[in-house]
Amino acid sequence: MSYEHYTESFKEWLQILNYSAATCESVPRQLQEFFTWLEQHEITGIAQVTRKIILEWYAYLKYERKSKHTDTFLKAGTLNSYQRMLRMFSSYLQESEQMSLTIDLMHERPSPVVRPILTVEEVEQLYRSTSDDVYGLREQAMLSVYYGCGLRSREGIALNLDDVLLEKKMIYVRQGKGYKERYVPFVEKQQQDFKLYLEHCRPLLANEESENAFFLGNQGRRINYTALLKTLKELQQRTGNEMLKQKTIGLHALRHSIATHLMHKGMKFDYISQFLGHANMDSTQIYTHLAHEYAEAN
Repeated sequence: MSYEHYTESFKEWLQILNYSAATCESVPRQLQEFFTWLEQHEITGIAQVTRKIILEWYAYLKYERKSKHTDTFLKAGTLNSYQRMLRMFSSYLQESEQMSLTIDLMHERPSPVVRPILTVEEVEQLYRSTSDDVYGLREQAMLSVYYGCGLRSREGIALNLDDVLLEKKMIYVRQGKGYKERYVPFVEKQQQDFKLYLEHCRPLLANEESENAFFLGNQGRRINYTALLKTLKELQQRTGNEMLKQKTIGLHALRHSIATHLMHKGMKFDYISQFLGHANMDSTQIYTHLAHEYAEAN
């Protein structure tokens, strides 16, 4: 039985179990990488795959394999995804009554993530640096989505026109992390920013390709992450604040900043968790530490 057959049948098994389309593509691709390594080492059948061979392949991943995009060694999260693939493949083999693999790899601890936080004044400087033309209205709306409402980058990109409920001062997030939906409240500042963008900027950008997208790029199609990040970087440079200009920030920094500011102001922990759309309180816990550091620095 060829390795190709295993890849195809494993993918079908994932689809039957209703894994996401992304998982059904990425995990078999990782498995194929494993098979390619086996073939290079003249291991021609699954029955020959021992615990020792799996450990040797994992050592190759950890100490030799480099990312094609960054030319750096694989990060802990990527290594853990390969471990997950092996365990899923072992489950597939067991459930199809073929054999089992011994997977006793140690979970990789990711390096601590440094989360850049902006001060309230720095956020205000970003707002003040928006352009005076109609494109400045999109810039303000962007800041209000990602800072004012604390959305994740893809949540903001996925927003449709009917997701922004101006009268109710709510944003409906239909494509949250883990496919969880939620409503996010906003205040009059955001309401005004969204209203001005919808009335005076979006109509100038819209065309037959715009469909129902809330944020539009210059070509009239749904805006992408690269365009939004470029806008944020431009605002950062326009502030004239040398310390702010040196910070490495992305859209997620705006989300981290509003969460930290709300925690610093005393908003209840569970409210912040709901606001951010966290599946559990552990994800929100980081902001307790960040708010403490923020208070000491300010």
